[in-house]
Parts: sequence; C-alpha cells; structure tokens
Amino acid sequence: MIGDEDVGLTTPPAPFDVAKLFPELAGQSKIAVRLHPRPGAPSPTDSSMGGPLLWPIGDPWPFCTSPDHEGFTGAQPIAMVPILQLHARDVPELPFPPDTDVCQILWCPFVHESDFRPVVRVLWRKASLVAEPLTEVPKPVASEEGLLPQPCVLSPERVKEYPAWEKSAELAEKIKEWESSLDDAEDWSYYYHLSAAPGTKVGGWIDWIQSPETVTCGQGHEMVHLLTIASWEHDPGSATRWVPLEERHLLSSDFDPEQMGPSGLMIGDAGAAYLLVCMECPDRPIGSVAQWS
Repeated sequence: MIGDEDVGLTTPPAPFDVAKLFPELAGQSKIAVRLHPRPGAPSPTDSSMGGPLLWPIGDPWPFCTSPDHEGFTGAQPIAMVPILQLHARDVPELPFPPDTDVCQILWCPFVHESDFRPVVRVLWRKASLVAEPLTEVPKPVASEEGLLPQPCVLSPERVKEYPAWEKSAELAEKIKEWESSLDDAEDWSYYYHLSAAPGTKVGGWIDWIQSPETVTCGQGHEMVHLLTIASWEHDPGSATRWVPLEERHLLSSDFDPEQMGPSGLMIGDAGAAYLLVCMECPDRPIGSVAQWS
C-alpha cells in the first residue's frame, strides 16, 4: 500500500466477458483507478485519504466562509479538512497541469443546505517546491463526524469498467433478459458486478447512485469525471465482485459498515461525492455533485 506496507489489493476478474456478452458495449470500456483506502499512518509525502498534506508553510490554509450550514458561528470561518492527496507517481492518470505532480483535495466538513454539494478546494502542486512543509494545520471549530475521514493509506489498482447508466433502452432490455435467464443459484447483476466499480476511485465511469447529472463549467463546457469520494467501497449487493481477493475472508452474511466504509466517511445516507473537471479551460475548473439513496 502507498504510505504503509507495500501490499496491493486485487479486484477479482469479471465473471463474464462483457464485450462478448453485450457487443453493443464494445469500445465503451474505461479504466478506473480504485484507490482502496484503508486505515493507516501516511506521511505528508505519501498519497493518502484524510492524511497530512505536503503543504508549504507559507501558504494560507483554505477556509469556508459560507453561512449556508449549521457549523457557521458568526464571523468565524470553518477550516477545510484534507480528503485526498494523490501523487503523479501513484496515480499518473490524473490530468496534472504542467509542472505539477501532486493533487490535493480539501472540503468543508459540513453539508451545505442550499444544494447539498460539498464545498471543495482542489490544488495542484509541484512536490519538489515544498521546501518546508506545514506540520500543524488549522482544525475546524466544528464539523460533521461523517465528513472527517480517518487517515488512510492507498493501494491504487487499475480495473476495466463499463457504463452503469449510459446505455440505450434496447441494451437495457437485453441486459434485463440476460439476468432473468441465469440459473437461480447465480445472483449476477450487470449493474452490481459488471459495470462501474463502486468506492473511491479516479476516472472511469461514474457509479451514479441516482440519475446521472450533467455539470458544465462557467464557459458552458461539459465537465468530465475526475474522481469519486465514496462512503462505502462496496455494498452487500456488489461485494461478491468488488471486495479484493486479499480480503475475501472478511466477507460474511452480516451487515458490517466498517468493512464497507473503512475510511469512516458517511456522505449523506452512504452516498458519494463526484468531482468533475473541465479539460477545455486552462485553469481546470472543478465541479461537484453529491448523491445518496
């Protein structure tokens, strides 16, 4: 794992060849990077979730000054909290701007009532330019417990995905018929086991919890999926496919939220935050969507 023992996590292979099963999906696969956050002790120079950031001591720390949440107390702003730090050496698939090799993501640890979307700050840095890292970061005066991830190390893994939602009505009907034709002992589902990977990941298809949403930047360009920050790495329905081989022994018939959400995050009702980026604007503006069931 990145930031801890060098032990990778491996997603089991798909139980079917999706492109052969549904030729309509040929050419629609994407590669996602599952980050596999697990509790650990990352350092500021590691890729991590909820860990210390490689932050220059002279740079101001970002604060949320919006009064649109219950944590706002008068004129006192809320310190944003680290969510992800990703180095290019670990996740080169991120669209790093020129002369940067670190992506840092922070958010306000409160749900904002106007649109229920996280107030997110994304920064791109050059690691070699951080001569003296900040060792003590500002703490928020208040926060929602479910929006504070515990420090986690990462184990980036590339997996092939197919669209969960973005398919024709004809293909959706064909998938439904195929699922109905399976033996009762086979509990395979296209949505749960063959399409988009759940959990925290970079790129790939979005595993929408509700209907897909289109997000545009201020110039009207449609944004693309940057990464997903998820409460759970899997749920009971998807566990048989997406739990890593190295952790299969942890599977049981009992509902165990700690296994499904090792980071401690709880976005809404076991939801996810989707970050999107505009690849046409030079400054790479970021948009976000939050969904839960």
